[in-house]
Amino acid sequence: MILRPCAAALAVLLLAVPAWARDWAVSPSDSSLTLTVQQGQTPIKARFERFDAEIGFDPADPRQAEIVVEVDLASFASDDDQRDAQARGPDFLAAGDGARAIYRTTSVTPLGGDRYRVEAELTLKGVTRQVSHEAIITVDGDAAHAVGVVPITRTDFGVGTGQFATGGLVGLEVAVAFDLEAKAK
Repeated sequence: MILRPCAAALAVLLLAVPAWARDWAVSPSDSSLTLTVQQGQTPIKARFERFDAEIGFDPADPRQAEIVVEVDLASFASDDDQRDAQARGPDFLAAGDGARAIYRTTSVTPLGGDRYRVEAELTLKGVTRQVSHEAIITVDGDAAHAVGVVPITRTDFGVGTGQFATGGLVGLEVAVAFDLEAKAK
């Protein structure tokens, strides 16, 4: 008789626990993290060659999603050695000593179909700000694909000092695009 009340209490507790998001492993060779910024009248395209992501996402319950992306700022590459050195330097990314940018979701809200509104915190150069963007996330069995663009104002994070603190030489708005392929863990 004692076991029945305990079993019933255990069943109630298990039903009260929220569903956990499914874990995904990003495939770096099939994924990209790029950015575009204006330099004068020319759009400059670059990429981050090293980044890692921890993803917990279930399309049946996207509000439980937890996504963290860590970007190695020293992996900035635009295929121009002089520009890359300047971008990694103290005026822009201050990419020395293992500097990282960290993106962490705070909410994922379905908009219909495979579209989602994502709210996140982005930490860059010791400054944390809220960012908001849309993403298209498709899940097909054990494969997932996420694409979107995170718009940021670089000076909100102290990126671009001295002569680069205004938008005169390098635009203030940066579009960070992600295209992530992942497999279920």
